[in-house]
Amino acid sequence: MRFVCLTLGLLCFVGGVNAQNSYQENKVIDTLKEQNIRSGRVASPSISASKLIDQSNLQLDGLVNENVWINIPIATLFTQRSPNDGAPATQRTEARILYTDSHVYIGFKAYDSAPDSIIAPLFRRDGTETSDWVTVGFDSYNDKRTAFIFAVNPRGVQRDFMIINDTNEDATWDAVWEAKAQITDYGWSAEMKIPLSQLRFDSKANEQRWGINFQRSIARSGEEIFWKPTSQNASGIVSNFGELSGIKQLSEPRRLEIMPYVSADFTRIPERPTSDPYYQRNDLSGRVGADIKYGITSDLTLSATINPDFGQVEADPAVINLTANENFYSERRPFFLEGRDIFQFGQTKTFIRYNVPTPFYSRRIGRSPQGSPGRAGVNAEYNTVPDLTTIATAAKLSGKTKNGWSIGLMDAYTLQENADYTLGNGNDGSIAVEPATNYLVSRAKKDFNKGNTYLGGFATAVNRSLDGRYFEDFMHSSAYVGGVDYEHQFDDQNWVASGALSASSVHGSNEAIVRTQRSPVRYYDRIDSDVLSVDPSKTALQGFSTEMSIKKQGGDDNWLAALTYSQTSPGYEVNDLGFQTRADLKWVGGVVIYREIDPKYVRYYDFFIGYDSGWNYDGDQIRNSIMNGGSVSFNNQWSFNYNFGYNFKQYYDRISRGGPVLERPKDWNLISNLNTDRSKDISFNIGGNLRREVAGEYDNAVWLGVNYRPTTFIQLSFGPEYRHQVDVDQYITAVSDVNATHTYENRYVFSDIEQHTLSANLRLNWTFSPTMSLQTYFRPYVATGDFSRFKEVAEPYTYNYDVYGEDIGNITDQNGIYTIDPDGNGSSSSFSIADPDFNFRSLQGNAVFRWEYTPGSTLYFVWQQQREDYSRVGAFDLGDQLNDLFNAKPTNVFLIKLSYWFGS
Repeated sequence: MRFVCLTLGLLCFVGGVNAQNSYQENKVIDTLKEQNIRSGRVASPSISASKLIDQSNLQLDGLVNENVWINIPIATLFTQRSPNDGAPATQRTEARILYTDSHVYIGFKAYDSAPDSIIAPLFRRDGTETSDWVTVGFDSYNDKRTAFIFAVNPRGVQRDFMIINDTNEDATWDAVWEAKAQITDYGWSAEMKIPLSQLRFDSKANEQRWGINFQRSIARSGEEIFWKPTSQNASGIVSNFGELSGIKQLSEPRRLEIMPYVSADFTRIPERPTSDPYYQRNDLSGRVGADIKYGITSDLTLSATINPDFGQVEADPAVINLTANENFYSERRPFFLEGRDIFQFGQTKTFIRYNVPTPFYSRRIGRSPQGSPGRAGVNAEYNTVPDLTTIATAAKLSGKTKNGWSIGLMDAYTLQENADYTLGNGNDGSIAVEPATNYLVSRAKKDFNKGNTYLGGFATAVNRSLDGRYFEDFMHSSAYVGGVDYEHQFDDQNWVASGALSASSVHGSNEAIVRTQRSPVRYYDRIDSDVLSVDPSKTALQGFSTEMSIKKQGGDDNWLAALTYSQTSPGYEVNDLGFQTRADLKWVGGVVIYREIDPKYVRYYDFFIGYDSGWNYDGDQIRNSIMNGGSVSFNNQWSFNYNFGYNFKQYYDRISRGGPVLERPKDWNLISNLNTDRSKDISFNIGGNLRREVAGEYDNAVWLGVNYRPTTFIQLSFGPEYRHQVDVDQYITAVSDVNATHTYENRYVFSDIEQHTLSANLRLNWTFSPTMSLQTYFRPYVATGDFSRFKEVAEPYTYNYDVYGEDIGNITDQNGIYTIDPDGNGSSSSFSIADPDFNFRSLQGNAVFRWEYTPGSTLYFVWQQQREDYSRVGAFDLGDQLNDLFNAKPTNVFLIKLSYWFGS
């Protein structure tokens, strides 16, 4: 026997511990260590890595049975985070660490008293299926805030992500590493081989001092256990890591990765009779490009993409938008997803917020062209406009230095896009529909006070090559945003104070700036505003936005809370490279949460109550709401949650789109969800939404999600949703009329609308191995809108309307055109509006075959289908809708993409 120092704090013991130790033989050791930890004599566990001299002595097969794993330090004595916070783990887990000059090896042995009950599905890498897992996290910066996380399940499925700012997960981070796992007679085991080039550390140090933690998930019981205890009451994750020592004399890893790709796609659109010279039913095209990563220093990495291709990315879901603001779509493109956490700015740590602008929204880069021949004054008979703007190149510099600086710098350049057109006289031409544009984003943060405090800065710049063309009528020539933020944790990280302040400045022609002033984000032309007015002489617009919060985020007293104040001035504008739906806002909100992490009869429950209030710069109260809700997790791993909100008297300052402020009728809203145990072969969730308003509006919605796992390698999910709603204040148009003195010489026309929406998400995933999978996705979507009772605003600051043909005037319908005489035989002129009824049907299909044929290198086969149909009918008939949906002619896209990773 030999002395083994399993360096758990100061504890050193005689063990002769090796890979053959049984669960019972280690109970004595665990008892000794538990006594030390529970008594407080050991503040933080630590483990020493052992050097692997000859890599040929270790075969990566997931069995952890080679001699090199014997007689080295073992991390054991895991502690529950859930369901019984602080209790010892119910199953034994062991973790060991080896290292070479180029790799770190992790060996896990996950003992299980019922190996046949291990939840071990096979699915695509980075998937979210319920499964058992073992996980290791490295704080190789040793900054208590940043960690690189690697996980593997019993089938060898890999998952990796980063933790930023101690608690925020960045699931988009992908590393190139290897793992194998095996189910055994004692449970299961796993081996990981992680290149040091995928981590960031100080290679000049003689011995590495890293933070580390191990985690195991046992799906059938919902048990989450950690080597370094990480209580649900703890406010941080990385700051609660243990210690890793023993890695010595590492040289700087070669961090150069090049991944060229080649792709080809074939598009087939529906056949139609047309004389359009640009119509091509079949289109074949190809692309080549590359992604590059280079470690400039041990701290900073340069990532670049040349002519990127995103053909394998799932399409955005179809929606109907009846508001004045644009839709928000999540980023799905890999280059812009990876490392995006470092560029996040403008939001504080809180439990409650309202309508805070997002200064950086990466989907602005490569957006659909904003111009067209018609917008340029060209009356083209036919034209062809590209779907997206070409990204010529984009590059990112990111990392964290040894002295606590986090740095992010990204620059992207998009090319000018042109549209070909032909005039009625047969003449052809070409015109630019999107100017060449440069996008720049920069971010820096400095940690202080052992990672408990940071100060940061943020800046973006957009510069367009307008060159005196028609773009100047509606585009900014340049747009800039700059800001600072801070965060300070105190009282043993149980409290955090945070804040952000930014300013914007956009520049352009008089016409472009007037358009910005009139936009739905701010409505400087709002007819009853005493503060705002359009200035047609401006060639620039400036503003600021701020958010400040104080939050109780941890502690042993069961209470959490947050108080947040935000303000956005009318002139603040970030939509050139950000996302913003409104300015002109002052808002405050607070919430108090009570939680029990170890209650008597259930696993967990919480309850919250909150209130928020907001005003525009004219002092109109546009938010006045109370909310409460809660959630409970049962012992059988079912869960339930609800949210209830009640809106007191408040006002709409956007609903008339530059018209008068109107009162918002009082209403209440209830949302609830029930979820069953996801570890079962069949699980489901069901939920609903009810809203009722004193003016007669209502929303009824119900949704269902079913997940079925017929085998370990097939997962099927089906999620239908039906919504029926009636609104009595749908904006239609504004008509100038000097007789409408009660509404500032304009008639603001509204209507009732009854909407039906039916959609469903169907996914079937078939995984052949941890590196080969087929994922399919189908989404039918039907939306109808039936407009009725056309009316006009009767009085500002109320919700009173005069209905045409009932209260005032008359209305006639002829061939889908409504003619309205607002005052009968009076002196006001009649006006007409087209029947706005709609019936929209869409079917989206997507299938992606993915094969990672060697680590980091991937082959894709992709099929996408889109069917759409639209008619001016507001009635909803499910049978007719589905029949028309499948009768719509499809557009099919087939793509093949091959990439190869060169790296170490």
